[in-house]
Amino acid sequence: MKKIFTIPNIITMFRIALIPVFAVVMFSDMIAGLIVFLICASTDLVDGYVARRFKMVSDVGKFLDPVADKLMHITVMICLSFVYKDELLPFYILTVIIGAKEAVMLLAGLFLVTKKVITAANVYGKAAMFILSLGVVVIFFGQLSPTAYIIGFIISSVGVCVALIALCVYAARIWEQLGNKLPDGKAAIEIDTTKKTVKEQDDGKNAQS
Repeated sequence: MKKIFTIPNIITMFRIALIPVFAVVMFSDMIAGLIVFLICASTDLVDGYVARRFKMVSDVGKFLDPVADKLMHITVMICLSFVYKDELLPFYILTVIIGAKEAVMLLAGLFLVTKKVITAANVYGKAAMFILSLGVVVIFFGQLSPTAYIIGFIISSVGVCVALIALCVYAARIWEQLGNKLPDGKAAIEIDTTKKTVKEQDDGKNAQS
């Protein structure tokens, strides 16, 4: 129980608990919804810092943190899809793409967990979430300015592209570290998704030469 209810994990659970609060508040007051979203985004930074600074990193935290991020962003994007459903560039286009990507990652993640494989988010996934968060914040002001919506949509589109790249990178690195075969679940395996694949290392060497 000690490793489950650490300070970083409690902060992450708090972030998850704020998701339905956001969904309710969003449709009554968009500014209040934005505030809740910013609180969630700030707690994401806090729990990661506390976990690393005070050596409270746990397998539960590695699982919960990306889940909380994905749930929050999907919820925000679904809500914004309803708000901006009549735009020339409807936001639900991005929501459907991200939703499909997250569904693939969820199914793959559940499979890996059942096979005792532990993975954690790295810079690619974090970059995608940061860009999406930035785009979402700008889009919140879309009702005040059409330009804000367009800019937010473009930024969010870049975030979606980075997220798709992250999915490909994760898949390649996990597959290579598993020895190019499915795990048998006999022993626990921790995947380092920051470790480059052989192809990425070769590409880096070629770029330097």
